[in-house]
Amino acid sequence: MTRMNTSDSPLLKLSPRDLPSLLRPLSERYALYVPYIVGDGVRFLPFQVDRPVDLAQTPPSHPMKSVLFPNPEVLFRYTRSEAGDLNLIPAEGDTRELVIFGARSCDVRALSALDAVFLKRSVPDTTYRERRERLHIIGVGCVTPADTCFCDRMGGGPFDDTGMDIMIFPLPDAYILKVLTQQGQALLAPARSLLEEVDEGVRQQVTAMVTRGISQNTGTPVDFAALKKAVESGREDPYWDALADVCLGCGICTFVCPVCSCFSLTDSGKIRGGQRLRTWDACMFPTFTKEASGHNPRGEIVQRVKQRFFHKFYYSLENGEPPGCVGCGRCVAQCPASIDIREIITHFQGEGG
Repeated sequence: MTRMNTSDSPLLKLSPRDLPSLLRPLSERYALYVPYIVGDGVRFLPFQVDRPVDLAQTPPSHPMKSVLFPNPEVLFRYTRSEAGDLNLIPAEGDTRELVIFGARSCDVRALSALDAVFLKRSVPDTTYRERRERLHIIGVGCVTPADTCFCDRMGGGPFDDTGMDIMIFPLPDAYILKVLTQQGQALLAPARSLLEEVDEGVRQQVTAMVTRGISQNTGTPVDFAALKKAVESGREDPYWDALADVCLGCGICTFVCPVCSCFSLTDSGKIRGGQRLRTWDACMFPTFTKEASGHNPRGEIVQRVKQRFFHKFYYSLENGEPPGCVGCGRCVAQCPASIDIREIITHFQGEGG
């Protein structure tokens, strides 16, 4: 991604009624994923011409990580001959460039944590890398963040455009687009006739929107070095037991988290052929660490609760990786036991201060 100097970049105006006309040609040239309502939530799914896009839910209830890290994912298929010879067949898929439309800044910032796991350790994950290298992002700012959002405390913000090719500022009667990279310019080229440069009044509206978003801070920014130290010194804190007493171990916090990357591998098939599947898993599940011997080093739920937050705020930082939380607030919104990661941060940040 080639970042442009955007200080003098023109802002471009798109009428909401022309959004399908922008997306349709993109879907013809790229594998395009957009946010769609599914049940009570929103998921990033392949573009469909006659289906309305949803940009209202902030953030979407399901993270965009599912595009780069699908669940489930066929890694390869295999056949075995009568002589016993094994043949591995690469999984087939869409090899076009990828475009995700409508991504929020929290999901985009989460990519740095996923990259650390799948690309920057000793053996890069080839399927993730192949998708990541083809990815382009048209993001959208959060005009009205949910009351569970706290991205600003985690180093981001509702209009943070880091990692995006284009940022959209939603006004009541228009979408205002800011091109951030050369690839962003290429994405808009086929629909350039739908766009017009904005006047100074609209530019001021955008500036006021961003300023208002920045001013609505959700609390003290997290000092990650201090938090790491406090979590480490609090290994035996009775607070962990209090959390475990209410935790159901359902794992929904993991599945809606844009950063979590635990998975399991399963071979499905018969002696003459089958496939290897990768599916999302969770450190909150009692069988995740169960060994073939039957021993489970995290057999108690308190051990699993502690592991989840140690991974986010101790192990990741100890490994030189980004923190395991971007403040999207999905786990806060969807936890059936009302466990609030913000309260956990405050507990240890306060003690660490």
